[in-house]
Amino acid sequence: MTTLTTATRRTRVRLLAGVEAEEMNDDDLDVFITMAEEWFTVQTGLTFSLNTNDAYNNATIYYACYLASIAQNGLGVESMKLGDFFIEFDTDKGYIEFENKARNELMAQLGLSIKRSTYNADPSLGDVDWKKNIDGSGSTLNMKPNPANTKG
Repeated sequence: MTTLTTATRRTRVRLLAGVEAEEMNDDDLDVFITMAEEWFTVQTGLTFSLNTNDAYNNATIYYACYLASIAQNGLGVESMKLGDFFIEFDTDKGYIEFENKARNELMAQLGLSIKRSTYNADPSLGDVDWKKNIDGSGSTLNMKPNPANTKG
């Protein structure tokens, strides 16, 4: 696992988003990093802590890039005309990819995580306490009858 400092994380956001120090100072960039950490908490229900998981670090960095890109470049501008020059932006791609990368990092990590709760199932008999698996209360249901000529 990579150990990140606050300065290293800022550097990664600046490099990925193409934000120069002259365009956005450290205090402003830290606001977006804090907002990315808040986004992480809302998405996962976990409290973000730097250097606990590379995927979580990357997710917050990508989301901070997304926010910094919006702040630097604006949102919703599809085209503009300056004198004889006409500029049209591809709004289907661009910095929305940072948000997609952040979501993908979280989905990959959370999808592969081993749940800390127990799963109550007996695969040979089909006894599953579904209600306990869902809300924690117990009411075992027999999903299929016991095989013939067995005691159960």
